[in-house]
Amino acid sequence: MKHQTSTWRVTLKWHLLFFILVACVERITFNAPPAQLQTVVEGMISDSAGPYTVFLSQGLSLDATASVRKPIQNATIKLFDDLGNVENLKETKPGEYATGGIIRGQVGHAYHITVQTQDGKSFESDPETLLPVGAVDNIKFSFEARLRKEPYGEVQADVFNILVDADAGTGDDNYVRWRFKGTYKVFTVPSEHYIYNPPYTPYRDPLPCSGYILLGGPFGSGGILEQRGDCTCCTCWVNEFETLPQLSDVQLVSGNKFKNIKIGEVPINGATFYEKYLVEVEQMSLSKKSFEFFKLVRAQKESNSSIFQPPSGEIKGNVKAVNFNDPIIGIFWATSIQKKSIFIYPSDIPYPVPPIEFIAESCLKSFSNSSNVKPELWP
Repeated sequence: MKHQTSTWRVTLKWHLLFFILVACVERITFNAPPAQLQTVVEGMISDSAGPYTVFLSQGLSLDATASVRKPIQNATIKLFDDLGNVENLKETKPGEYATGGIIRGQVGHAYHITVQTQDGKSFESDPETLLPVGAVDNIKFSFEARLRKEPYGEVQADVFNILVDADAGTGDDNYVRWRFKGTYKVFTVPSEHYIYNPPYTPYRDPLPCSGYILLGGPFGSGGILEQRGDCTCCTCWVNEFETLPQLSDVQLVSGNKFKNIKIGEVPINGATFYEKYLVEVEQMSLSKKSFEFFKLVRAQKESNSSIFQPPSGEIKGNVKAVNFNDPIIGIFWATSIQKKSIFIYPSDIPYPVPPIEFIAESCLKSFSNSSNVKPELWP
């Protein structure tokens, strides 16, 4: 009886303490502001042949629950140079505007754009002078053995590191960006596509793009394949791009030369080296303002955050609003470009490459950033 009384008193004590604490908490109610849309501008002009492209969209701010950008359509965009020339850009895709060849970038000249949206908003970029850039002297690659952890254990994940030697150019403050692009060829077998519908026996279903059709055949044969045209989805070239801007601020210059600058990686597997791998490098000049913009972009990407949802600081670029106060970020920059390319072959790998995986699907759907059009540099 004494034990029960003691237990009852302890329980009552804790209940009283709970109600006292709850009574001391004041509930605060406030209205959170809605997620704010930002106008986003991305564009450039170079001394390479056009067309030059400007992308317009609306990106969600940090408070938003999604990072999808909505294209801004039916805008009027004009490109100006410092010689008095003007060119109207044409919308080629939703939110994507391109030049038609009237203006071509030239070193030493300045360029800017003006934009007017369908709802009357106007904004413009600051003039950007197109500065010269040094040449890419050499592209090198070095093998690196790696292991990647998977739920079932460690797997081989070897790569080639891509390095460049380059001329830093004339002058004291040379702001440089390197852009990496990789391309490899793949092969799939869409004529061997099957439909699986358990518990029934799988049956042949060649994809239309394979060029084959299915005819009747002996019982149990699954049908006979007959070719009626060329396959348009068997052979593809897959593009790989840099994950963040490679800039010259963290590079050492010796004798006015950049040495052993790592600008990308090439994964080694049966797909990337089914035939060979094309490495393309662009060395691009930047103004100080453009350089600072891409430096902020790199910092955002390195912190695993989107350019349109900055965790700290603010990315503005050189585009400013003329008649509205809504947030706007982005850049229209001018650059001189020097290019160089090399091929890496399966024989450069220090062991036999496994065969490419058998895929009975369209290569256009099986590989991201793929095309059935052979690149210009592919022999």
